[in-house]
Amino acid sequence: MTKATERQASLKLARWMELGTTKFHPNQSATSSASQSDCAGHSQRISNMSDDDSTTLSAAGLRARITVQQAEKIRDKWRAQLDAGAIITKIDVSCRAWPLEALLVLEDVLAAAAPTVRVLRIDDIIASLPTDDGFASLGFFNRVFHPDASPKIHTIDLSDNALGTRALLHVPDLLARPGLERLRLTNCGMSKEVAEALATQLLVNAAELKELRLGRNQMHKEGAASIATLLPHCTRLEQFGYDGSRPLREGTVTLMNGLQALVEKSGVAPSLIELDLNDCFFGTGEEEEDALHAMLQVVRASPRLTKLIVKDGGLELTGFEALVEALVDSGAKLEYLDVGALDLEEEGAATLADYINDHLKESLVELHAETNMLEDAGVQTLLTVLMECPNLRVLNLTENSLEADGFQALVVHRIPSLQKLIIKENLEEEIDDDVLEAIRGMYPIVLIADDDVEETAASAAAPGEEAKDEKVDDLADAFGAAKI
Repeated sequence: MTKATERQASLKLARWMELGTTKFHPNQSATSSASQSDCAGHSQRISNMSDDDSTTLSAAGLRARITVQQAEKIRDKWRAQLDAGAIITKIDVSCRAWPLEALLVLEDVLAAAAPTVRVLRIDDIIASLPTDDGFASLGFFNRVFHPDASPKIHTIDLSDNALGTRALLHVPDLLARPGLERLRLTNCGMSKEVAEALATQLLVNAAELKELRLGRNQMHKEGAASIATLLPHCTRLEQFGYDGSRPLREGTVTLMNGLQALVEKSGVAPSLIELDLNDCFFGTGEEEEDALHAMLQVVRASPRLTKLIVKDGGLELTGFEALVEALVDSGAKLEYLDVGALDLEEEGAATLADYINDHLKESLVELHAETNMLEDAGVQTLLTVLMECPNLRVLNLTENSLEADGFQALVVHRIPSLQKLIIKENLEEEIDDDVLEAIRGMYPIVLIADDDVEETAASAAAPGEEAKDEKVDDLADAFGAAKI
């Protein structure tokens, strides 16, 4: 960096921040240990965008604090893209710690690209920075991508950044901007106070929101009540996530009432496509105040629904049967269904199998039914149907008390389209090695032991495929002859 550039950066730095010394508290941190190992997977949040390299300015990567020198190299690379005539539609600087002095190096090139940018990925960019430094970095993006300078932005990902009430003051023009359709705020440490302030900010342009992700925050029932007041105004909402944000029973009731009000206000079939309600508590429907009643009305009015997550929702068999009836009434063709930890047991497995057989056989791509005490008989019933699903790619049967007959059923009922099978925390230590080896050889990724990871499982499945297939067939024939 030249002396002139250093002076310019120093002047900008002085204008933009007052240096603080307080570090982000671990409980405020935008990034937990789980998300640190997840950086490479963040791209799934923008999976619906297909921008190629020539239209993206990217500096995403493994966790690191970006220095001024590194920023200069990134700037030069980006400038070359612009000089070559690239029309930039996406900025991705995710999963790096960006102090303001590094961002200031990029300002000119970002400002030049801003008018055509549609997607802004600034998730996980302030981890490890002192609090005021993090605020300054967020404020930088708020200024450079102000609606007047960058009017085409429709998608913003701010996930994995610590967003307290003070932080919201630094990003008002990112949140309350005309044309914002997709907003992701997953794992931002947001409290009930932040939820209240956020709902107020988003209300201005709520009618334009198609996607709102608020999972893995700490908003509790009070925060759920604030978000519930926003939902009826989100008349174009397609994707809503409140997974793991601890609404408890009372908060789930208010959330579902908010979604029901949205359905009633729309006056036509709503546009809901995805609902991630993991860890929301619906109850079984046996109590008048259970949130399940409002949720069923929402489901019935959502024929476009393709993804539904109700894991750990307290439905039990009674509530699950009511949910299945509502789904059938809606005509929705689910592609992704998560009914984990609902205590379905063998009878619930039969209900699920009948529903899939009659309504989802062609559409189902991913099924999660872990922690349901399905046991051997329930899994056998389910597999009989799943082996006829031509598009099923992922199946999760973790922690269902599978014993010998259940594992043998997995060998007999091969699912031709399956790419990943997860059967952890069953009774695999009591199963013959030949059976486990056969199951591991059936699909590209099979996770059985607690320490199995996808990379290891995938690499282990590659060699000797023909031999493995032959062994699986032999075992399947043997088990079939025994009339499993």
